[in-house]
Amino acid sequence: MITAKLRPMHHDTSSPSKLKANKALGQHFLKDKHAVEKIVTALPMHARAIEIGPGPGAITESLLQRAQTLTVIEKDYRFASLWSERAKELSHLHIVHGNVLEVLNDTVKQYQPEWITGNLPYNISGPLTAQLTSHNLLGGMVLMYQREVGNRIMADPGSKTYGGLSVLARHHYHVKRLLLLPPGAFAPPPKVHSVVLLFTPHGNTPPCSFEILQKTVRKGFAHRRKTILNNFKGSLSAEDFIRMDINPKNRPEQLGYDAWTRISMAYSNQ
Repeated sequence: MITAKLRPMHHDTSSPSKLKANKALGQHFLKDKHAVEKIVTALPMHARAIEIGPGPGAITESLLQRAQTLTVIEKDYRFASLWSERAKELSHLHIVHGNVLEVLNDTVKQYQPEWITGNLPYNISGPLTAQLTSHNLLGGMVLMYQREVGNRIMADPGSKTYGGLSVLARHHYHVKRLLLLPPGAFAPPPKVHSVVLLFTPHGNTPPCSFEILQKTVRKGFAHRRKTILNNFKGSLSAEDFIRMDINPKNRPEQLGYDAWTRISMAYSNQ
């Protein structure tokens, strides 16, 4: 499956490694072999997997040796063209050419992955993570971020970096850091360190839907310096928060996942 028409190639694409990174797409290609092995072996053998942004294929080539089926989502038509050529020889490789924010949900629905992996583009890592964590996968996710974003996702309540993504990630998953990578692990090297996070499903039944939680968290963190009562003014009263065993004078970053689900259920009933 290719979701967009691929343009003809006018330069040497006999090898993905000959193609240069596209700065406009924020491409930085992983070259550290130890990191590749650590990422790939986090996925079990014979899993159904999706890889976001395979690029020249440092991770992809190894995944093809392990996965039962591998679906790659690639926005860059140069790499989408190359992988579509490979797919002619490999029946378990599928290509989706498009913007991952636009095609992810349909791709998950069609290919039913157990695992998702990828080096996420920095400029869309927030909304993409929100979309990714809405899917309760059987296996989990191995995702690479700039360190700053990864730290936000892993942050605990009370931390300055704790925010909406920290809450949403906990809806279906436990999150831990798998790797810290220096700029030199990539070509071209980025200006910051990167982290690889492992998302493992916790198996608990969430008390509310992801959509309701996301809507609530968005409103609750809209003004971080305001109290939770002020952020929900007109929707929830101080008495409502007290009934939920939440101090209405708390700020949003002081509240853990369980508190946010209680707020979500109350807020959705308004």
